[in-house]
Amino acid sequence: MIKDSIRLIILVIFIFSFIVVIISYSNKKNLVRFNKIILEGNNEISSDNLFEIINYNIDSIESYNHRQTNKYISKIKEIENYDIINEIEISYSLPNKIIVNINEKDPVYIINNKFSSFAIDNNGQIFNTNFLSNDIHHVDLYFSVYKIYNEINNHYHIKDLFSNIINNKLNNEYLLNGLDILNLFDKVSLSNKIESILIAEHEISIDLDNTKIIFNHNELEKQFLKLKRMINNETFFDSLRIDKISDLSEINLSFNNQIVLKK
Repeated sequence: MIKDSIRLIILVIFIFSFIVVIISYSNKKNLVRFNKIILEGNNEISSDNLFEIINYNIDSIESYNHRQTNKYISKIKEIENYDIINEIEISYSLPNKIIVNINEKDPVYIINNKFSSFAIDNNGQIFNTNFLSNDIHHVDLYFSVYKIYNEINNHYHIKDLFSNIINNKLNNEYLLNGLDILNLFDKVSLSNKIESILIAEHEISIDLDNTKIIFNHNELEKQFLKLKRMINNETFFDSLRIDKISDLSEINLSFNNQIVLKK
């Protein structure tokens, strides 16, 4: 047992010494110099765009020393703060590659409105449209219910302040309901069919090709479940003598116990 332990210790020391010698020799001879950055997993942020952000020139890698390379790696890690990025992992491959694996959000919609545009990913998260390509599906947002805020000045009343708080809560609730519906449509692969969304005080209207689909603000998932059952029911289509949902001009899901259809 003692002899085996001694042999194991000697072997570990030998391997460690061998690695040290190899690394030292490689450094002196410049055999190992990590300076070539390879990007993987980036779909929205192009490699040229990212290299421009960190000021890295792929044609000048032979002139980059260890300090400069570390600076580029630090800049890449800062890009992880961009809201399109979920995570960045960095690994190394001999003799000179720095592999940067970029895990991006998966944008489904770009929402256009009169104030600004924003994106939604497949998890319903909102982020800005920086770096996104034009082939992401665009949806026009019309927000007709926006509550007007009472002006607050030196002569304001407490009731105005509380009214503004309530209005802000309602505005947020109405908008989030609309975005929830968009996320539900993505779950059934209908996201690229939506042209616009109108958020009103009592209902939300989706223009889906030639069909208007109406929801109310309460129990959205239950309403969408009714729509999903219709989409997957061939007997339902046969009974109406239609081939697809877009053959209907309107589907109103806003009533509790019924669905109103218009051809």
